[in-house]
Amino acid sequence: MNGKSVKVFVNFIMIFILISVFLTGCSGENAGISYGKKELTSQEKMEDFEYMYNILKENYPYFEVNKRVNGVDWLKNKEIYESRIENTKNNEDFMEELNSILSELHNGHTNVLFKKNFPDFYSVYKDMDSRKPWFNVLTNKKSMEWYGFSEDSLKDESSDGLFSSTKPAFKTDKIVPDKVAYLKIRLMDPKRIEEDGKEIKKFYNKIEDYDKLIIDIRGNGGGSDYYWIENIIKPLTFKPLSVNYYMFERGGEYNKKIYDSMGSEFRDISSISPEILNKMPQEVKTKFKNYEISTAVIKPYNSINFKGKIYMLIDKAVYSSSDGFASFAKASKFATLIGERTGGDGIGPDPIIFSLPNSGAIVRYSSLLCLNPDYTINEEVQTAPDIEVNPAVGNSYKEDLCIQAAIKD
Repeated sequence: MNGKSVKVFVNFIMIFILISVFLTGCSGENAGISYGKKELTSQEKMEDFEYMYNILKENYPYFEVNKRVNGVDWLKNKEIYESRIENTKNNEDFMEELNSILSELHNGHTNVLFKKNFPDFYSVYKDMDSRKPWFNVLTNKKSMEWYGFSEDSLKDESSDGLFSSTKPAFKTDKIVPDKVAYLKIRLMDPKRIEEDGKEIKKFYNKIEDYDKLIIDIRGNGGGSDYYWIENIIKPLTFKPLSVNYYMFERGGEYNKKIYDSMGSEFRDISSISPEILNKMPQEVKTKFKNYEISTAVIKPYNSINFKGKIYMLIDKAVYSSSDGFASFAKASKFATLIGERTGGDGIGPDPIIFSLPNSGAIVRYSSLLCLNPDYTINEEVQTAPDIEVNPAVGNSYKEDLCIQAAIKD
């Protein structure tokens, strides 16, 4: 890989994106969970909200998208949000209300970190040197006390976390013997990359001369990019694949601190040629200061050099890392996409996290506006299929319209 591609897969890869539904949960799902050693005062809550509001105001990239898509002017709702915070009764209520306010940004990577998720984040970032700023936020004294967390508590955690399954994250089949093979990936499970990879590659060896391979990621909410890079693209592609992504940054101090520590090399937007800039959304010119072009390059490795057609089945539940897979597959022509638009937000780095000054509560947010290769905003238009078909999973292969579309294409 060249320098740029290394940057993508070290600095700007979705190394471990926790599924948004798991993080945000449903109303009342976190009821009865205590936070902190003492109750926050009304003033402390308001100060924490003000801090969060200002961090997002200066750094968050999707305010304009939220206005267009959802009709929500989040920044203008400040007084409404302040009133809601003022009316919270205790620390638990405060956390729920903060998350409810953040949910009005309609971004699955922007939310409060709840107590039940803290051990997962701690475990993920503990040994990752490239994500030291994340770990430093998690381990500041106030946050550790707010979440009641210690190293010892990890030993007591049951193995029912998000990515704790001992079952394979995939299944295989031969829909039409000697012609059409099928690979279902239900989750880009970071804990099963190597183990699943061994079995998936055995399957590839059995179907290397097939005419078609259908990769089904419907319902796949994300996980680790390394799962699909190592287990799908590298062993199948017969040539290097490359895709360029523009990523834009607002210029806020908090973003700058994090990305400077990662060695990111953003450039001023003025260096983009007018011809290219005019193809981009208007807010890029008015709301953003810096950008980087990240070139994702994936080369064959122990490849079977599959020469048949590859189809990918997608739906709106395909999000985060899985959307990144769909986006890359479409732009690089690795696969033909069938189904409906994905859920999006699969291009870019891990969401940035910060802690609130009084409580120590941790908030995470998407930090970069990322464009699809056609210069549309991925968060806004997601990844569109090449062949639009009802994505509902059928009771059988014959009743599954996406599978039938791939067979008949």
